[in-house]
Amino acid sequence: MEKLMLGEAIKKEMSFGCRTKFGECFSFVRKGHEECGDSAFVYMDGKKAILGVFDGVSGEAGAASASSIAATAVLEFLKKHDKASGKIMAKALAKASREINQGYTTATVCFVEKDGTTILAGVGDSPVYGITKKGKIALELPLGRAVGDDNAIFKFFFFRNLVTSVLGPSGVDIHIHTREGKIRKGETLIIASDCLNDNLYIKVRKGYVRDSSGTEDLRKIIGRLKKPESIVKKIAKEIRKRIGKGKKEFEDYVLVPKEDDLALIAFRKL
Repeated sequence: MEKLMLGEAIKKEMSFGCRTKFGECFSFVRKGHEECGDSAFVYMDGKKAILGVFDGVSGEAGAASASSIAATAVLEFLKKHDKASGKIMAKALAKASREINQGYTTATVCFVEKDGTTILAGVGDSPVYGITKKGKIALELPLGRAVGDDNAIFKFFFFRNLVTSVLGPSGVDIHIHTREGKIRKGETLIIASDCLNDNLYIKVRKGYVRDSSGTEDLRKIIGRLKKPESIVKKIAKEIRKRIGKGKKEFEDYVLVPKEDDLALIAFRKL
């Protein structure tokens, strides 16, 4: 089973769900700009699951095309492999970058083998969140951003759109964050474009950012939901609502919503 959801072809939104003996998945892409710069793919067979989210860099020509080309190239490269490594993931991302002639995109890719062996690879600031069986949530890869924790609040929100690495003809080396591990039965991965983390409350104190991951807020949104489809639909609905309401501040927490395209995938190990 496979599904490519290419930004350049999305008029409003698109979703896809699938299930194998070892995992279930639900994916969703929604246009937030005049042209959808987000793309995603899902591939699952009896041996592996491969998930990818690509966020075309807004404000640059060719964002939708760049994310669409990268998604197609990475999927075609990785689905030929039944096992992954850091080297294979790097080759897939490098191939995608070479095929982009105009525009830039971030990329986050997840490769899960049947036994739960997992490798994550990210370029830019599209997040991966891991959820334990007890509901604890953690950010699994560092975000490739110019700002982060311990920056002044004003500086963080002013520069949060600046990424440290992209795929495309930038003329500089690609910086890839990777992580290997094992996902166990009942655990979940969420892969998303930065529309997710940019529309979560961040933790602040005395004018500085203390935790920009948004994990506490995300846990409240998801609650006790377990099924990938339910999780994705709940998050997408909440983000739409937040974008329409504007900035919110509470003691030690701030939300500055950002209107953006949204790509979102949830995968649960069975």
